[in-house]
Amino acid sequence: MNNAVVKPDYDFSKVKSIMVGRFSSGKRYRSVSDAVQNAFIQNLLANGYDVVLDAKVKADCIIEGSVTSFYKVREERIDNVYYYGHCGRYSRRRNRWGSMPLYDAMAYNNTVNIGVSARMTDVETGRAVWSDSFNNESWDEDFAISGAVKSVLKSLPKEKVSDKK
Repeated sequence: MNNAVVKPDYDFSKVKSIMVGRFSSGKRYRSVSDAVQNAFIQNLLANGYDVVLDAKVKADCIIEGSVTSFYKVREERIDNVYYYGHCGRYSRRRNRWGSMPLYDAMAYNNTVNIGVSARMTDVETGRAVWSDSFNNESWDEDFAISGAVKSVLKSLPKEKVSDKK
């Protein structure tokens, strides 16, 4: 679920260049915050924005934020597969006549959950103009990160937001 908040009467159509700042996180997942920052860069470039990385270059806005949560769950299951030479069959169970283990098959089930929070600040005024957050879960770390970032950026307006009173 997105939690987007947008500054009323801000003209997002004038935003052409965006500086991507740091995405803070705990020490445990520092590399994840770098991956989130890179995912924002990729998605903004794909949406036609000029992405600024050097603070000496003027940008219209700055996007920065934080990795609010990140965890992996890994489940493992080992299945012993046995070969019965007298009948030429494979089975996952031993029979009473004995059997020879053929191999151990490992099955993994990974789940990755990530929470991303982002805000956009207008460089000229220093005011926040947009903020959103999203939690995503996937079987792959890259998919979880890119999915969370894409969902956050979906709420970024492309034109002027009118004041609805």
